[in-house]
Amino acid sequence: MRDLTCKQEEKLFLPFIRDTLDNRTKRQFLNHLDHCDQCLEELSIQFLVTIGMQRLENGDAFDLNRELRGRIATERRHLHILDSLQGALFAAQAITLLLSVLIFLIVVVSF
Repeated sequence: MRDLTCKQEEKLFLPFIRDTLDNRTKRQFLNHLDHCDQCLEELSIQFLVTIGMQRLENGDAFDLNRELRGRIATERRHLHILDSLQGALFAAQAITLLLSVLIFLIVVVSF
């Protein structure tokens, strides 16, 4: 997995805010935010402008900084769950393969 540049990261702000990033790109996006305060600040501004304008039009109360932090934390949890599920699937596939080989060997040896 390659690291994103700040320029690439900026192009992903709106897709992240709109929740349209695929999991691989989302992981790269969040990894970049871990190490780049400038992009995190720019994302906060973009989030404020995009979501804040919607909220103002609707008359909703909001704390956008807290909401953005919560959104980032939620996306990290989702990726962690996905990783766990993929690990479990890999383990199940490995067990199935081993059982298949074992059954094959039992059948071959019994003849």
